[in-house]
Order: sequence, then C-alpha cells, then structure tokens
Amino acid sequence: MRVDPLKAAVEANKALFVAGLGFSAAMSILALTTSFYMLQVYDRVLSSRSQDTLLLLTVIAVGGITTFSALDSLRMRLMMRAGLRVSNALAGNVLRAMVATACRNGGVQVRTGLRDVETVKNFAASPCLMALMDMPFVPVYLLVLTLLHPLFLAIVLLGGMALVLVALVSERTVTPALASGMGLSMRAHAFAEDGLRNSSVLEGMGMSRTFCARWHRHWLDSLAETTRALDRDSRLSSISKAVRMLIQVALLGAGAMLILDFRATGGIMIGASIIGARALAPIETTISTWRSLIAVRQAWTRLTRLLQAAPDREEGMALPAPRGWLEAAGVHFMAPATRKAILSNVSFELMPGESLGIIGPSGSGKSTLLRLLVGAWPCSTGIVRLDGADIYAWPRDELCRFAGYLPQEVELFTGTVRENIARMTDGDPEAIVRAARRAHAHEMILGLPQGYETQIGENGHDLSGGQAQRIGIARAFYGDPRLVILDEPNANLDSAGEEALVTTIADLKKSGVTLVIVAHRPSILASVDKMLVLRADGSMSDFGPRADIMQRFTRPAVMPVAMAGR
Repeated sequence: MRVDPLKAAVEANKALFVAGLGFSAAMSILALTTSFYMLQVYDRVLSSRSQDTLLLLTVIAVGGITTFSALDSLRMRLMMRAGLRVSNALAGNVLRAMVATACRNGGVQVRTGLRDVETVKNFAASPCLMALMDMPFVPVYLLVLTLLHPLFLAIVLLGGMALVLVALVSERTVTPALASGMGLSMRAHAFAEDGLRNSSVLEGMGMSRTFCARWHRHWLDSLAETTRALDRDSRLSSISKAVRMLIQVALLGAGAMLILDFRATGGIMIGASIIGARALAPIETTISTWRSLIAVRQAWTRLTRLLQAAPDREEGMALPAPRGWLEAAGVHFMAPATRKAILSNVSFELMPGESLGIIGPSGSGKSTLLRLLVGAWPCSTGIVRLDGADIYAWPRDELCRFAGYLPQEVELFTGTVRENIARMTDGDPEAIVRAARRAHAHEMILGLPQGYETQIGENGHDLSGGQAQRIGIARAFYGDPRLVILDEPNANLDSAGEEALVTTIADLKKSGVTLVIVAHRPSILASVDKMLVLRADGSMSDFGPRADIMQRFTRPAVMPVAMAGR
C-alpha cells in the first residue's frame, strides 16, 4: 500500500502542531485578562476608589497581556517552521511526481504542484489556521458567559449559529464558482506559458495577435467566473459583518437590561461584551479568511491526486554494470488518456555492441518505443530487459551511469554547458571533455564565450539548433554508457556534423556500446547492424540485418513511405 506523503509529512511534525495547540490553550485563558480587568475596575475600583487595587490589577493585566503577546509570537513562529518542514518534506516528492506525470501525460494540473506546496506552507502560519487552533477552546468563554448570566450565552450561541449558517451558504454558493474561476485562470496561465515557449513560431508565422486574442478570451472567462464568485462572497461578508455588530448590540442591550433589573453590574455588562466577542473571534476569522481555507483544501486535493496518480516506480536493488544485452519481448503500449494502442507486439534482441536503426511512417510509435527502451515509460504489456533485468525497474540513479538518451526534441536546462553535459552534476572534467569529443562538440564548445562554463539560456535558447543538438549528444555519451538511444540525432546537423556523427557511431560500436537510432535520413543508418520497421499502426513490419531490410525497402514505392515522418 502506497504511503500518503502529505499525511506522513504532517504526522512527522505532529509535535509542533500539538505544541501550537498548547499555546492556544494558554492564550485562551490569558485572552480573558481584559474582560476581568474591566469587570474588577467597574465593580471594585470605582466603588472603593482604591488606587492600590487599581495599580495591582493593572500590573496583573499588563503581565497577562505581555505573556499573551509572547505566546502568540511563539505560536506564529512555531507554525511557520512547521509549514517549512512540511513543505520541505513534500517538495521533492511533488516535483518527482510532476516530472513522472508530465513525462507520461502532461496536463495543466501537473504544473501547479509546487505552487500547491507553497499554498500549504503559507497556510500553516495563516490567521485561518490560528483561528482553527483557537476553536477548540471556545467552550472556555462560553462557560464564563454562563457564569456571568445564561442570557449572554444564549445570545452568543444564536449569533454563532447565524455566522456558521452564513459560512455554509458561502461554501455552497461561492466555493464552486471560485474553484471554477481558479481552474480557468490556471488554464489561461498555462496557455500563455505555451505561447512563450513557442514565441519564435508565433512571431515567425504572424500568429501573435491571434494567440493574444485567444488568451484574452480565456482570461476574460476566468475573470467573469471569479467576479461572480467574489460578488456572492462580498454580499455574504456584508451579512456576516452585520450579524457580528448585532451580536455586540444584543450583548450590551442584555447587559443594560440586567443592570436595570439589578441582576448585573456595569462590569459584567462590559466583560460579557468583550468575552462574547472573543468567543466569536475564531468563527469570524475563519469566515473572513474562508478563501484561504478553500485554497489550501483545493491544493491538498490536487497534491493528493498528483501523488496518487504519479507512476509508481518500484525500483529494485542496485545491479552490476550491464554489458548492453537489450531485449524487447512482446512490447505493447497504450496511451494512458485514450487507451489507444500505439505499439503492438514489438519484439527484438540486440547483443552487446550491436546497433539497431528504427524506421517507420509518422505516428508509428518510433519515439514511444525509444522511451520504453530507455525505461522512461513502462510497457502496457510485455517487457524490455537490459542484461535480463526489467529496465523500468532499474534504479534510475544507477542506470544513468550506463545509459544515454537523446530525445527527439533536445531539452537543455538553465545552467552551464558543463552542467548540461554532466547531467546537472559537477561532473568529472575529463569525462565531460571525453563526451564532448565523442560528439565532436569540443571545438564548438571552446568557441563559446566562456567555453564549458558558458551559461545556457532557458531551454537552451541562446544556442543554435545544431549546437544544442551536439551538446545533447555529448550528454548522452557522458560517463561509461553501455546503451545509447538516439532519436533523430542528425535532425539539426549540417553535412559535416552528420559525417562526424557517423564516425562517432562507428567508434561506439568498436567500444562495445549497444546503439538504437531513429533517423529519417538513410546516411546515418549506414553503419548499423540491424533494422526494425514499424507500420503506421505501431506493429512490426520487419526486423533483421540492415542489408536485407534496406534491400527490401529500397524499392521506389516503399522506401519514401517507410523513412518519412516520425
């Protein structure tokens, strides 16, 4: 059974939250200081005209209020640290789940994971949580009101019920509309982020105005839904304020009536008014910060859904360094969202040091097959084995030392060229240079402004497509890979770069590295040992030695179809 990381993170800091409740208990008693001070001043000091009594009561009140202030500060600081510790325990798991889920499914909800962690962290020190921690101690104030006079208790209970009723109406009417508005807003932001990532396409094809107009429609939809929710919320908030003021009037009026009937004093009237306000304060604060409570509840739900739905990688123990024996046995893969078959019954075997070229029409599942071969995705049925072990179950930290992968779209990260080649580690300088030389990128990198320490812009936008591709190839060659998988490695290379890549492939074969390559240009596949041909429906059309496959697929009507597309 999978452990819930959210509950585990909260339970790990249970002692801090219990301490916060302890502070709240002490503060609930100390909060009565002002009420009892006023009660004693009206009923004892004014009647006895004793300055000594007034001085003593003032000293006690100052001490109580000072202690209350210190405990309030300590509780706030304690909850801030509890929030930091919870978010620290969650952030790594959430980001890992975001990466795994985005790799498989993508989607807008995945992008909000870290923002949701931030929402949970901020809630831990919010006035809403402080009010919720004060709520269990409201009976203390109700007991005091009962001792002063049961009428005060009845007024506060009726007022509290009215405030709770307003909160329930707000929950039923405001929360759904607010949640819908937040969802539309997130979709609008995601749409804007997609546009920023594809800004060159928007500008180059004159789509910027159309893109902005569409985003504006999404944004207006989110504003309209949010405005409707806030309009309802403002009306309910006004009603809540009116109820609170009426409660104060009722408490003072009831106190005055009791004084006229000689059943209470002025001190009791003032004290009851203050204690009644204090008893209702947690409810009032919770209602006024209701949106914060809604936001954290929605964030908690999204985080739970994200962590539960993330692919569960049951990674096994560390295994010896592989020799490079790769086997695909009856591999099937269906798209998680549509359950449409992308690959069907793909089977082949490569011995250590052998190379495989994969061809097929667009949409035949070539890139999907490479993701399965490198263990990024699990097979729906069937299995991919590396040296006899399920490659999806290999510990990723171990496998990265022995496997290299170049995706179809080269993805570089913000950082230096050195860090990108070394896979976001400091790396061994000799290994970094060796990988760059293998990719014939060493001289190109030395020509950059700061060589290997050149900072790469976001997504590698400061590099040309060919430069980014060479660095991506060098990253795939970093370390001592026994399995290298390349998806269209010559897509952005010129003729000289392609010739260099062919030489590199030959060198890797001599070193006993198992290679799998998808390419649309036949030149890059000239030195592979075997070829696999996929049909448009993702099933195998042919597999065998390169010479035999190329001979069958060099007929004029066949070769262009097999080599075209993705």
